[in-house]
Amino acid sequence: TRRSSDLKQLGAAMLAALLISLSGEVAEASLWPGLASKVSEKSGAFRTDDFHQGSITLRSPYLVTHLNNADFAGRVNAAIAREKDRFTDELAAENQVKPTEGWMIWHEGLIGNFISNNEGITSIVLVEQKLSAGDEHGKTFAKGLNFNGAGDLFDLPQVLPRLTVADVNACIELTAKKKGITLLPNHEVTELPTNFYVGKNRVVYALYQQDDLTPFSEGVFSVPIGKV
Repeated sequence: TRRSSDLKQLGAAMLAALLISLSGEVAEASLWPGLASKVSEKSGAFRTDDFHQGSITLRSPYLVTHLNNADFAGRVNAAIAREKDRFTDELAAENQVKPTEGWMIWHEGLIGNFISNNEGITSIVLVEQKLSAGDEHGKTFAKGLNFNGAGDLFDLPQVLPRLTVADVNACIELTAKKKGITLLPNHEVTELPTNFYVGKNRVVYALYQQDDLTPFSEGVFSVPIGKV
């Protein structure tokens, strides 16, 4: 059938894209500063759970449970599970319209069990990618998950209480100029970012998706906005 033919073609395209994605994690991480780009830079706090079924491939993180961190790990892993469920639900809905493949990978930022991390922050970034039949380019979505010492997700004002919207806009302009990134005409933001991560360099980065502030071709835009 035409649908099975579309699925086969899409599967081949996605397999190639997935191999590039998985083999290119170092390159991708280097585009987003402060994230571990080598195994030696990772804390060992997280492991990767590999899952593949039908149109979805997940290489998602889970926090290893130790004797004294069961509650903390449970909260962190539950939050990650919610994001995985949301992604798989979205993908199932999109497949009702047309064949769509999706995969998830992750990167590690600041980890709370580092001796230098007195704030107790644990920060990771989930990277979701989708490609639908007939589309020339896939879509990428990055989401930062940031946990306090109790394992609860926290908002930006809890780490950067003095940050203003004007500060964020200044950081956007400066980062785009330094990196030679084109900004859309209506790129000015009107509220503080809700999607961010804390890098191993202790810098807080706002994450803006494709077409948010920059042309689609620029990909996800990471903007340093402060330091913890």
